[in-house]
Amino acid sequence: MNKTDICIVGAGPAGSFAALFLAKNGIPCTLFDKAKFPRDKICGDGISGWVLTILSELDGNLLKRLSEQPFILPSYGIRIAAPNHKYLDIPFADNGLLQPGLSPGFTGKRFDFDRFMIDEVRTKKEVDLREATEITGFEKTKSGIRLSTSDGEKIESRLVIFADGANSKFAKNPGGLEKNKKNTMTGLKAYYKGVTGFHEKNYVELHFLKDILPGYFWIFPLPGDTANVGIGLDQYRISRRKLNLKDKMLESIERIPYLKERFKNAEMISKVQAYNLPLWDGKRKLSGDHFMLAGDAASLIDPVTGEGVGHAAISGMYAAEQARRSIENKNFSSEFMRQYDVDLYKRIGHELYISSRIPRFIRFPWLFNMMVNKGLKSKTLQERLGLAMTDLEVRKRLKDPSLYLKVLFGR
Repeated sequence: MNKTDICIVGAGPAGSFAALFLAKNGIPCTLFDKAKFPRDKICGDGISGWVLTILSELDGNLLKRLSEQPFILPSYGIRIAAPNHKYLDIPFADNGLLQPGLSPGFTGKRFDFDRFMIDEVRTKKEVDLREATEITGFEKTKSGIRLSTSDGEKIESRLVIFADGANSKFAKNPGGLEKNKKNTMTGLKAYYKGVTGFHEKNYVELHFLKDILPGYFWIFPLPGDTANVGIGLDQYRISRRKLNLKDKMLESIERIPYLKERFKNAEMISKVQAYNLPLWDGKRKLSGDHFMLAGDAASLIDPVTGEGVGHAAISGMYAAEQARRSIENKNFSSEFMRQYDVDLYKRIGHELYISSRIPRFIRFPWLFNMMVNKGLKSKTLQERLGLAMTDLEVRKRLKDPSLYLKVLFGR
């Protein structure tokens, strides 16, 4: 029986950020992942301002090194296309927290980003990285949690951070989180080469097509004349509408005129892959006696923007901070661990709450079209629609029905 203070299950963004923040404070941990890095990870490949902000808090030099990687493409804004195919191009807001000269966002394949983070983890003497080692089960003990590994090892830890992704074995038990179709998005993505028509500053694109509202079709530009192209909708509506998402994705490219033109010389260079995204659906406990949930295992994905990596980074940072407090105070009780929930929800809880309300309005094509039509003529409304992806105060207004009445009746 091996004993340790802190174990982290899952070495994706949440787990790797947690390990790196622990190392920054001189706290050792054991980090497990069932895969051997580098490994592929299905994702939209957006690296948002949240990620850059948390990287800056971790290590400004690390952020600078990331910006210089060949797999990274700077992105300066977002294109929002309405069901009527009209679109708004909105630059990302500068939150003033990033280093001068850095773009407010990036795109880059998760395969490369996760490898970059794990390479950094490997440099930390405080982190015992165990790749190709799956945690197969757990049991609670008087002093912590006993983990079982795929190679037969037993490890007793005073604290476990479960960051094992969207298909977490531990989100339900011990986490207590239940999944349902309304709050689980199915996403499909493929890589293309030769897509044209991107904004000169590499804006990421969300296309809100009539048949998949409040879901969307996306195109994210990547280095080397490639793009991440995909589609996403919650499982409840997929089932109710009897949709085949793969067919809908390919049909949209082939039949919608403005997309067909942009893809006329494009080539799919990968297979279409599917994955599930556990969307945030309400405030609930993310910790308990001797454990915390982080990243997708905690269902922290934004219901509107699909933001997942940034929230994973934030949760990893706060999980590390709570681990530091617990060790210093020798207190791993559920009541003491609750500070993790408080810190995390204080940072992103209000944003997630607002996002959870917006789909009830954007599911109507006629309303979405009217908002974009008005936005093309109104700078104020244009900012409200576009900055809703990144600005909390703007997003508050988008859940207020009076905003839509004013747009409809010109008041």
